[in-house]
Amino acid sequence: MLWFTGLPGSGKTTLSRAVARELDVCDGRLVTVLDGDIVRTFLSQGVGFTRKDRYDNVCRVGYAASLIARHGGIAIVAVVSPYRDGRLQARALVEEVGGVFLEIHMDTPFAACVARDPKGHYAQALGGELDLFTGVDDPYEKPLAPNVRVRTEVEDVAGGVSRVMGFLRERRLLSVAGRKTTG
Repeated sequence: MLWFTGLPGSGKTTLSRAVARELDVCDGRLVTVLDGDIVRTFLSQGVGFTRKDRYDNVCRVGYAASLIARHGGIAIVAVVSPYRDGRLQARALVEEVGGVFLEIHMDTPFAACVARDPKGHYAQALGGELDLFTGVDDPYEKPLAPNVRVRTEVEDVAGGVSRVMGFLRERRLLSVAGRKTTG
């Protein structure tokens, strides 16, 4: 499973979806994307943004990813997941069922994320209208040793996909066995 983490606006959703499309073409397993916005709508609706709430949210996503891994699929997770302890718990849940947990750090500088501000949240947080916003008044703990580090301010989506897919090929983590089936 691929866990994309980074500041809001760092490119997690964009790159994770592009990698999912590539895996759909070259890997025989079903690919499921668990995006932070979708997860908060359906899996973690009503969960707030305190440290405990964020930890609980990441653990829920980690559990969902572990179910996908246990059944032979590929989970692609794209969530801010600001705290190392939450990511470590998600890793443990996935590895406990025999899955492989790969951490992809969207290492985009704060200034670049603020400049992008796709949802206007940085403007609200910096203007004092939004509390507990990661990178502004709530910390983001960068991964200490991610499997792949992508710097989206200097690397385009195709380059990021190439780096992630290259890592998967190099580690022989792709599978062509099996047929994809749905429903």
